[in-house]
Amino acid sequence: MDKAADSALLQEAKKKAGQCDRCGACLPVCPLFGAKDVELSSARGKNAIARALAEGGIESTPDALAAVNFCLLCRACVENCPSKVRTDEAMIDLRQFLVERTGATNAKYRAVGGLLKSPGLVRLAAGTLAVLRRLGLNDLFPHGMAPDEYTRAHFLAAFAGPAALGQKAPSADVTVTAATKVAYFYGCGMRMMFPRAAAETLAILQTTTRVLRPDNVCCGLPHLAHGLRGEFLALARKNIRLYEDADLVVSDCASCGGTLKHLASFFADDPQWRDRAAAFSSKVMDLTEYLVKVGYTPRRKVKAALTYHDPCHLVRGQGIKKQPRDLLQATGKFIEMEEADTCCGGAGSFHMDYPAISAKILGKKLRNIERTGAAVVVTGCPGCLIQLTKAAKSSGGKFKALHISQVI
Repeated sequence: MDKAADSALLQEAKKKAGQCDRCGACLPVCPLFGAKDVELSSARGKNAIARALAEGGIESTPDALAAVNFCLLCRACVENCPSKVRTDEAMIDLRQFLVERTGATNAKYRAVGGLLKSPGLVRLAAGTLAVLRRLGLNDLFPHGMAPDEYTRAHFLAAFAGPAALGQKAPSADVTVTAATKVAYFYGCGMRMMFPRAAAETLAILQTTTRVLRPDNVCCGLPHLAHGLRGEFLALARKNIRLYEDADLVVSDCASCGGTLKHLASFFADDPQWRDRAAAFSSKVMDLTEYLVKVGYTPRRKVKAALTYHDPCHLVRGQGIKKQPRDLLQATGKFIEMEEADTCCGGAGSFHMDYPAISAKILGKKLRNIERTGAAVVVTGCPGCLIQLTKAAKSSGGKFKALHISQVI
């Protein structure tokens, strides 16, 4: 990236952060401020960093990069802010700026980014994890990155009820016919960590229409979040090309879906890709969003009490809150969880970079799940599911964690 573009990123971050009037409305909803109680952890503190960098008050150093990396990008601050200051976007801009200025991108991020941009390596990693699970060696991976899969078969064996339900989820305002080209976006997290949940997604989609399966690449969020914007844009272009013939693109990963829906904004100044990116983003749908629109009937009534954790990239990134609850209420006894939309502490690589803080945030989520008395906590993001699987294990068997495709 040239220096002009580099400086433009800093000024864009300052423009966003400059709207902060320091009222402190972000403090009570920031999971990091709640866990650490340090101003620098909060959105207000991070916006102060953005202004100071732009005005020359602090230098562009690896320490500054570390400070802006200490963010979940969960958007809780944005939602609670009276001025709707887009602190998460400012932090992504600052990360890119500081990586370019300092060259301090963590080698781990570059290595993971290199793996995720290669479909062949992602498939190899998925196969390796599957073998390790069969051998019972997956616990050797740190931070729960190779979790046991509690499958739909296990779930039905414990909680199965009648095979047919007497009611449907809310009816559709769109029509999907045999002519509608519905494509599945197979995210890296689902492919590597939860392939059986992804298989359930496909099984559900195939009850509604014929499903296209382009050999997509990573959505690029891990690259974007860690200062590898060039790689993110290259991946975006590949996916836009791959899905141009599809009418709808369905994702069962909140992080992928949220990223893909916002691709258009990254190509707004690119005349070659602007319209193509906008067309792509406009046809991306979350799995639950799609299923509610087509009037999907969950496959089986279950006896289990269910609760739900809202992924940040779904509830705040896409505004999807009601649809998963409608589907779960049509499946079993649904119990709302306190602070269901508070981040679980996973946040991509955050739980690996800051395990102690992540564990503290997850501990609060664990207590909220247990208070519901639910047998199963459901979510729609593989990153969250990694965290919730750790919580389920820590609960001593009080509950299990499942992707929503495995329940409905």
